[in-house]
Amino acid sequence: MKVLVLNAGSSSLKYHLFEVSPQTIATDSERVLAHGLAERVSSMADALTSIFNQIGGVKIDAVGHRVVHGGDRFHESILIDEEVVKAIEELSILAPLHNPHNLEAYRAAKEHLPDVPQVAVFDTAFHHTLPPRAYVYGLPYEYLTEKKIRRYGFHGISHRYVSWRFARLHGKKRADYRMITCHLGNGCSICAIEYGHSIDTSMGFTPLEGLIMGTRSGDVDAGAVMHLVRHEGIEPNRLAQILNSESGIKGISGLSNDMRDVLKAAHSGNERAALAVDAFCYRVRKYIGTYLAAMNGADALIFTGGIGENAAEIRAQICAGLGNLGIEIDPVRNERPSKEDREIGSSKIPVWVVPTDEELMIARDTLRCILHIPHE
Repeated sequence: MKVLVLNAGSSSLKYHLFEVSPQTIATDSERVLAHGLAERVSSMADALTSIFNQIGGVKIDAVGHRVVHGGDRFHESILIDEEVVKAIEELSILAPLHNPHNLEAYRAAKEHLPDVPQVAVFDTAFHHTLPPRAYVYGLPYEYLTEKKIRRYGFHGISHRYVSWRFARLHGKKRADYRMITCHLGNGCSICAIEYGHSIDTSMGFTPLEGLIMGTRSGDVDAGAVMHLVRHEGIEPNRLAQILNSESGIKGISGLSNDMRDVLKAAHSGNERAALAVDAFCYRVRKYIGTYLAAMNGADALIFTGGIGENAAEIRAQICAGLGNLGIEIDPVRNERPSKEDREIGSSKIPVWVVPTDEELMIARDTLRCILHIPHE
């Protein structure tokens, strides 16, 4: 089956075309037939036209979409029908920067491929196993029950993939391990996975909470936000822009949201760049300690994402000082460049780098939904 995977942004559409079947899933032998990015497009319909021109006359059997927010309704991937579309629309109030674009890509694909089944794969679904103590905020209870204000978590497709992949590499199942997975890129999150289930994660009601990220602030005292509104006169829409697009590594360093640029500046003596790196690593290290406490230990620490996979210096700084907790990195293994799955620390808690593949997970889920195969 040829599955087109679409990941829609505000002005871009990333795609992968896979050849996938139950046999390829069983043997990890899927083929990527094409991939690319349509960007600076005026509409998703134009983007898809550009994509179809790139891939030629290949017959598409199914389309899988990354959908950011599934709320507390969608616990796994699902075939899209009008009822699902309506629910995703209603959830757009929780993800106004993402869900509308995901739906726009769906509608464009439906226009181009009216008879082809389409599947929604939710970033939040993996975290539906969070226990109430992890997802409830310390707000009046009716804010949870009536307003749905709670921790949802994101990057679930990535955390689900790398935890599955780690277990697969060891000939076991995700349910055999307690894992801490660190997805570090422009967006960053960390997840505690206890015997197959996400039991805590750093992102919350929105992808803004948690770790310091490329342009997102991560954890900030709500009182500080209220202070900016009340005493500095910053309007809510402007504040949202600051917290989402002008903060994090970029905001602290004053330079860039690209960790490579910030590290280079830090090495040249830029104090703000050095502070950005130090604060970034400290926040990740603090969450690792939190999740070791939440699960009473761990059987693996896994790094993934653009920074997690490629920035050896950042991995080393995050893990520095965790030796008493059973986490140590081997400097030689850590510095060795590789794009493969690899162990970089054979300490009491093994440390691994596992490249993520969200698109592959979406392609597999699309096939499973269509053939009614249980999800993994």
